[in-house]
Amino acid sequence: MSSTIFVQIAAYRDPDLPATLHNLIERAAQPERLHFGICLQLAADDPPHWGTGAFPDHPHLTSIRFDATESCGACWARRQAQDVYAGEDFLLQIDSHMRAVEHWDDLLLKTWKECSDAHAVLSVYPNGFQQPCRLQTSTLPVMAAAGFDADGILNLRGISRFQLPEEQPDRPIPGAFIAGGFLFGPGSIVCEVPYDPDLYFHGEEVAMSARLWTSGFNIYAPNRLLLFHLYKTERTDKEHSVTHWSDHSNWRLYNLRALKRVHRLLGSLNNAPESIRCFNDQPDELQPFGLGKKRKLSMYQQWAGVDFKTAEIRPTARHAEFNVLQP
Repeated sequence: MSSTIFVQIAAYRDPDLPATLHNLIERAAQPERLHFGICLQLAADDPPHWGTGAFPDHPHLTSIRFDATESCGACWARRQAQDVYAGEDFLLQIDSHMRAVEHWDDLLLKTWKECSDAHAVLSVYPNGFQQPCRLQTSTLPVMAAAGFDADGILNLRGISRFQLPEEQPDRPIPGAFIAGGFLFGPGSIVCEVPYDPDLYFHGEEVAMSARLWTSGFNIYAPNRLLLFHLYKTERTDKEHSVTHWSDHSNWRLYNLRALKRVHRLLGSLNNAPESIRCFNDQPDELQPFGLGKKRKLSMYQQWAGVDFKTAEIRPTARHAEFNVLQP
């Protein structure tokens, strides 16, 4: 029997979601193995072609509808989508504006198996595409540390390290950081490392990276191109510019609470800016959204080449070179 894939999507007022779903299904080798869980957030006046009326006909497609005014941000929406998970073999978390190569599902499973690691997680900032489906295929990306920002949060970046096709690696590339818009691994992640709905957006990826690694999962960048992301710019069509923070005037409160939570998770709250340290929240218990019990945070920092308390980054982390634990 073919492995099943739970495709988890958080979609906030995104006109490209129907095209994303059609593309994934049409280009899958075995579309019946895909089980979609979608958190669909739309405003009352959004056009019908942004919603379920434009979705493809598929036997395993479930959407949970929320009014956009009810939404609490990207991570909250990812967690809502996980409520649809029903024990599928694998989890694929993506954004709602993506495209795929032909037979991407077979290739994704093949790439995961090439890790030779039952706890492998594939993740990367995907290359971009231009509407409707012009894919950027000349390079292969990996994930690196970019720097600590003014909030004391580690930002990440994609590096186009390999020229394709001549430099395509034989195996997936060991890494330390995940991307929220493309994460693939065992379905057990949904239960073992559930998405934290109290995060907002900033800090999401470094928090999930540390949680996965300390829970015993190992992170890899795919050694082939699989999925592509629509990166929004000022030149992007205006109807693609809707965001949660442009709609919600109180988004900074969500964000401050989330940043304090990330610092608490990573043990760096004492070094956070005063605006975050002194934010008057009612701190919730991190569990079940805390660090894992399999490996220590200190080990993760050694592997990743970063120190959350001192905001130091090793050159290896900046260049995405993760082969052995750092001394």
